Amino acid sequence: MSSEPVRTRRVFFREAICRAVGETLDAEPNAIVMGQDVGAFGGSYKEFYGLFERFGPARVRDTPVAEAAMVGLGVGAAAAGLRTLVSITYMDFVLLALDPLVNYAAKARFKTGGQIRVPMVVKLTAGAKGQGVAHSQSLESWLMSVPGLRVVAPSNVADAYGLMRSALQADGPVVYVDHKRLFPTSGPLNASAHEVPFGLAAVSRPGRHATIVTHSYMVCVALAACDELAVSGIDCEVIDLRSLAPLDLATVCTSVSKTGALLTLEEGQVVCGIGAEIAYQAQARLGPVRVSRLGAMPAPVSSNPVLEAASLPDAGRVADAVRRLLMEG
Repeated sequence: MSSEPVRTRRVFFREAICRAVGETLDAEPNAIVMGQDVGAFGGSYKEFYGLFERFGPARVRDTPVAEAAMVGLGVGAAAAGLRTLVSITYMDFVLLALDPLVNYAAKARFKTGGQIRVPMVVKLTAGAKGQGVAHSQSLESWLMSVPGLRVVAPSNVADAYGLMRSALQADGPVVYVDHKRLFPTSGPLNASAHEVPFGLAAVSRPGRHATIVTHSYMVCVALAACDELAVSGIDCEVIDLRSLAPLDLATVCTSVSKTGALLTLEEGQVVCGIGAEIAYQAQARLGPVRVSRLGAMPAPVSSNPVLEAASLPDAGRVADAVRRLLMEG
């Protein structure tokens, strides 16, 4: 066994995605990227920067603003033997592509007895950052309920890389959800190639008094709330789901059985949301536990910065929700 130390360097979130995609394009000649502005522009968030110059327009393809056609082409190309990554700039517009994604990509292996697989990644950028009602939604829970789709959502640089690596090696469709507010963030990334497996949550912060279960940018919000709560002696555990379909209920339940209190946190709506599923599953396994859900207000997300902030969970609201939950005991 080599005693050589593992090298890490600090990179931006977008660079982690770009590295994972570039490694796949290098390793697999049949892999392609499709989407709006993925070519010479380098992606809307520069997450594909430099790939067009390295691999050319045949493998890094700009498309028109036509999400249904983009995903439809991606599904067909993947079923025919390519490995495709389709990038949709705003998660909101995956709604235009639900037919090829849900009725074809997700069902292909079921309808053909496994003879046709669709090794495709649909990358969606979710969340609010000043861009208004039709460019700010978090719709992950809609996609979690589709049999045949796997859904992942990284919260940090290392997971952005590792989950994209796993997604690009999968033999069926994967929805990869990143977040606008994560692209400016940075963090350490191991220099060696590695994957983060689907269905495995991470304990982002250990704690004793309450469990906060969340994903994507809301992990950052939860950790900030934990710092605020720690001042008053409240010690919270934060579970980063990372994988939404499949869910890692074992890690969630291990934490909740220790703390006895569960707060679910999401940027999307709580009605029929991710938290509703986790709360039910946790109580089905553990019996009655204190549970609360926190998500966006039941209103469209405004482009007005004051109204946008008013509609979304922040560290203060998370901390207040934890205090109320603990008072129930």
